[in-house]
Amino acid sequence: MAEIKVASEEDFKLLQEIQEMVMVRIHLGFNPEVLEVLDNENSTHAQIESLKDLLGEEIVIRLFGIGNSIYYGRMRAGKISNFFDIVLRLGMEPTKVYIICLSQFFIRPDKELLNLAARSFITSILGRMLAKQLGMKDEEIRKVELGGLFLEIGKVFILLYNRQEKKELSEAFISKYYPFLGLKMVEKFELPEFLGEILSSPSLDFEENRLSLPGIVHLVHSIVETHFKENGRLVIRSPMPDADGVVISTYGSVMRKQLEAVGLENFLEIIPILTPQQQLYQEKVKSSSG
Repeated sequence: MAEIKVASEEDFKLLQEIQEMVMVRIHLGFNPEVLEVLDNENSTHAQIESLKDLLGEEIVIRLFGIGNSIYYGRMRAGKISNFFDIVLRLGMEPTKVYIICLSQFFIRPDKELLNLAARSFITSILGRMLAKQLGMKDEEIRKVELGGLFLEIGKVFILLYNRQEKKELSEAFISKYYPFLGLKMVEKFELPEFLGEILSSPSLDFEENRLSLPGIVHLVHSIVETHFKENGRLVIRSPMPDADGVVISTYGSVMRKQLEAVGLENFLEIIPILTPQQQLYQEKVKSSSG
């Protein structure tokens, strides 16, 4: 099992205090039976469909939003209206990770937590895009996606601890040990081992001839973190779909729809640019109208 070393006895005691005072007592916002059903590969259609009644309404709404977004759905697949199909589309294991992350990122209407949620979802989306561009297998792409989403989950408990105890732990402490608390979540909820490997990766790792999965997650996370420090959001330049149907979907529009699905679209700024096809079309329209 992956692990993260603690530098001093003082740091270890503080991490234990955070676990005991915040993590152990954390309110999940849903019935724990949900996780048992998702862990059982033999769960029935009826058991999975009934999970929506055990989850909080906000989690269900966001899961439907994610499952029905263009980012996941095939363009012609249409919207899903029942919970079983949402789980089928996302997968049992990813659904479990999404539920835990959604419950913690949106545990309270807090500006810092909302900012953290936005960074995490954007890291997840960009990580998936990059892994796909690199020609990785679907399973690897999904690991990068979930790793990006889960990477900063440990910061939730530090933020809650700060608020609860009226303290302000240093940025150095937070940056050093949020993966430690993330690993405790992996252990607590018996989450996939690859999440622990991503959390415990100390640097930009390479394999023989490509970036490793943790390497992709940490590279994307670094970019997102820089944008948020400078702008409070991610700022990108991207072509966008047009009313004439020259371009129907772009990475920029896909990202916006995915963030809209979880109510985080305000953390994305898109500076529109035209594709060569759009430029050519506009020139033709101008010349024909002239």
